[in-house]
Amino acid sequence: MSKKKNSNKKENKVEKKISSVIEETSKNSEPAEEMKTAAEEAVYDVESAVDEASSDGDVEYTTQMKQYQEMLQRENATHEKKDPILRRFMTAFGNVFALNICFIIASLGVITIGAALTALFSMCMKLQENNTDAQIIKEYFGEFKKNFKKATLEWLIVIGILGVMLGEYLLVVTQPGTLATFYTIVLIAELVALALVMAFLFPLTARYENTVVNTFKNAILLSLGNLWDFAKIFLIWFVPIFYTIKDPVVFFNIWYLYLLIAFGTMAYLSTMTIRNVFKKIKVTQEEEQKKHEDQIYASTHRSGVADKANVLSKYTGSKNAPVDNKKYSTTKASNGGKK
Repeated sequence: MSKKKNSNKKENKVEKKISSVIEETSKNSEPAEEMKTAAEEAVYDVESAVDEASSDGDVEYTTQMKQYQEMLQRENATHEKKDPILRRFMTAFGNVFALNICFIIASLGVITIGAALTALFSMCMKLQENNTDAQIIKEYFGEFKKNFKKATLEWLIVIGILGVMLGEYLLVVTQPGTLATFYTIVLIAELVALALVMAFLFPLTARYENTVVNTFKNAILLSLGNLWDFAKIFLIWFVPIFYTIKDPVVFFNIWYLYLLIAFGTMAYLSTMTIRNVFKKIKVTQEEEQKKHEDQIYASTHRSGVADKANVLSKYTGSKNAPVDNKKYSTTKASNGGKK
């Protein structure tokens, strides 16, 4: 009887706490730290009550507590989805602003632009992968330092290519005729190839360990294999920069935006598309890894069966030739698995 009374008291206590938490969280879109603590305590009380009721064998009380537990979990899940849009926007804006300032500072050396871009893409990927508590300045320059050598070498190669293209452009301008036509075609082909490389070059450097040559090659292959994604990345970067450079009026009206937020915004938006491409790579790698593991397992299994047959033949005195692993699988398939 006393055990039943204690159960009722605990049930009423837990029920009141849950009701108060749900009532308060429904009123407040951004609960204070005290409300968060109260919700955690309510979850703990319910879990404790379920364990205690289960040990006492009180089936009815256990069922009631589990229902409370599920109700509270649903309420917490609903509340987590109600993260205010304005708050998320302001957080993202602040992060992008900080990243843009870091990028401008890191790019002042000109030859460091490659490392600066790599760090920028690396931080954008971290922020979009729910790492909103990242220490922007510290982690940005950490990524800058980590990828400095490789990214700088890649950027110097890009500068070299641009130098060659500039020389070809001067030939087109100063040498009219057949030679100009030839170099115009070459120049267009080089521009397309460079665009295909630049879309994924520094994001790949930020995410994957690889050689410089393979990184350039993989950047082109990714662009060719994901043309729609390449087009989106190209437009995000090309359109604003092109019109800013082309029209002096536009440049003088918005140049300060590039110092404050433009580069960070373009990197953040293009990273959304880049991450989708990288997800495809991950899925493909996982499928290939699983296929490889299945092949190893099948080979090992066949080898094990063959080895057992060979060992058994020694004890039975069989004069049959030892079982060959490759022939075993072929013979079994042709016999339909019959013994």
